[in-house]
Order: sequence, then C-alpha cells, then structure tokens
Amino acid sequence: MSEGHPAAGQGEWRRTPPPLLRPGVVHVWRIRIDGVATAADWAVLSPEEDGRARRFFAERHQRRYVVAHANLRRILSAYAGMAPNELAFRTGQYGKPELVGAPSATLVEFNLSHSGDLALVAVARDRPVGVDVERWNDRVEHIELATRFFSPVERDALQRLAPSHADVVEGFFSAWSRKEAYLKASGHGIARGLDHFDVSLTPGQPARILRDHLDDGAPSRWTMTALAAREGYSAALVAAKPVDEILLFDAT
Repeated sequence: MSEGHPAAGQGEWRRTPPPLLRPGVVHVWRIRIDGVATAADWAVLSPEEDGRARRFFAERHQRRYVVAHANLRRILSAYAGMAPNELAFRTGQYGKPELVGAPSATLVEFNLSHSGDLALVAVARDRPVGVDVERWNDRVEHIELATRFFSPVERDALQRLAPSHADVVEGFFSAWSRKEAYLKASGHGIARGLDHFDVSLTPGQPARILRDHLDDGAPSRWTMTALAAREGYSAALVAAKPVDEILLFDAT
C-alpha cells in the first residue's frame, strides 16, 4: 500500500460481524457515546475505571467515558477470547494502554480515542496502531494554536489556507488528529512534542507523514490513513507497515 492512500477494504462503516483479524489487517470500530450509560456498561468496568468515571463533575463527560470504555472492553474481549470484565490493562512507558494476561490478549494491539459524541477503537494483532478523532471547533484560534504546537512546515501549510475559514478549520483538525495518531502508534505520546515531525493537512490531499526530524526512517515504517468518521470530525489511523486492509465497523 502506498503511503497516504486508503488501504484495500476501507469504505463504508458496516454492522456485519468482523472476519478473523489477519496479519496486515486493521479493524477500526466506531462507537456513539452520546447515549445512556447502562447498568451493563458500568458492570464491565474495572474498579479503577469505575472510580475515574465517578470523579467526573459533568454528567455528559461521565456518560461518554463509561460508554466508550465499556464498549472498548466488549470489542477487545472478542479478539482476546476473554470476558469483558476479565480484561486487564497496563500502561506503557509513555502512557499507552496495553492488554496483559492470557497469551491471546497480549497479542492484541489496540488504541482508543474519543471526542465529542464519538469514539474510535483501532485493533491489530501483529503491529502497533494509533487512532485519533477530533470534533471540529470553529471558535478556537486555529492559526495561533498551530503557531504554538505545529511544525514550521505545517504552520505554513495552514497559513496558505487562511483565505478560507472552513479550510483552516478542517486543515487544523486533520493535522491534529494525524499527529496524535502517529504519536500514539509510535508509543512516544504527546510528551515528545508535536513540532518535531510534519504531516499533510491540506483538504483533499492524502494523509501522510512527511518527515520526522527525530527519526528519518519513520515515513517508510508507518502508514497513515484519514478516516471519514462523521461530518464535522477529523480522524486518522497510523499503523506499522505493511497494512494490506482496513475494515470499518460500527459498534453501536
């Protein structure tokens, strides 16, 4: 698969049961988190997740957290061959969650992101993955934030979109989701900063890692794909190459 182009199989989000997760294939699950958090959702959370959920001041934030993490457990349980409430997680060196426990669980690589009323879960069996979704907000100072956090190449690209406010909004959140997905996939997290690498952001152009100034070989080892999560959202998937197919599923 060439860098920046959708993998074979990516298309409409489907409700059909997923096929076996084969090497070279990534599954992405879309979760609506604007519904009610049911007793069944609360029941599958770990004591740590339950405690964190109860500390949210705003009810909508609590609801979104519970629905997202309950569905994450249900999704991963099918791949790991364990009950949702039996899954155990640990945090990697830079904060990325990992499954632990049975051998079937430790083979599963995953990543969760949520924004607004939407969550995405990426799952692979033989390669690290990162996913990010960002709801658009046209009231923030996009150019100012890009000046603070983006690379010079990205800042210049966003400035060129400035005559069109809509393009600036889309370009900004496309870049942000791609940068977050890359940092999550690589395992370094945001602590490494956002300005040491360049991604494409111009609307209509393929998602690409253009350059990592701390890792010259990164573009040849990682594939980046934009995901059409929902109108008004930007989303991106990054996974270690080769990725032959990306399949999209609706969980709720």
